[in-house]
Amino acid sequence: MHPTPVVPERDAWLIAHGSGHLRPGETLYGALPVKLDPLVPDGIPKRCRRPKPAAQETARFRGWQRIFLPVGALMWLCSVPAGLLEAGAHHTWRGVRRIFRGRVWEGGWDSVAGWFVITTRTGTPDVSHYANEQLALAFTDQRLLLLSRPSMPEREAAQLLGELPRGRYGLRHEPHPARHTSRVDIAFPDGSWLALEADERRQVPLLTGLLGPA
Repeated sequence: MHPTPVVPERDAWLIAHGSGHLRPGETLYGALPVKLDPLVPDGIPKRCRRPKPAAQETARFRGWQRIFLPVGALMWLCSVPAGLLEAGAHHTWRGVRRIFRGRVWEGGWDSVAGWFVITTRTGTPDVSHYANEQLALAFTDQRLLLLSRPSMPEREAAQLLGELPRGRYGLRHEPHPARHTSRVDIAFPDGSWLALEADERRQVPLLTGLLGPA
């Protein structure tokens, strides 16, 4: 008899969405929404970006919409100073926080941890940006599935963003600072690791249990 998948009560939709990506005979152990640690890079290098031809085509101005290009260009020019100021403040604040928070990932962009960040930030192929923050993890007896988090799961299915074979991930042995109460670190065989953040503190034991030892 298969165990009942463990999911947070308000995210019961993950059972149906996660089960939709199972292989024949595969068992879903549990699933929950997570986020990358707030200080994990919020962008990825251009060399790591996967092409999104469908999203790029949709985003282009075509036909009669071209008449709005001059207006759009003017609005963009007006927004540049504010955007630069906002970006500067954002990076300064992240730098200050990093001093006190410490490292939140290790291994670089070519490691498994880097792949995890790239996969998360890339998101679904129908969006043109590479700054996705919504992620759900589904744990099976064979794999770890990285799923998208639809805004309306009753109407839109979660998409499979990536996967890792079971045994190729686990809980990081070295504990993180105790003051980071919503944080759980996932580790990989190549020595890289990454800090995740549960949606709620009470979900930390669930995430820790599903990850298991590295």
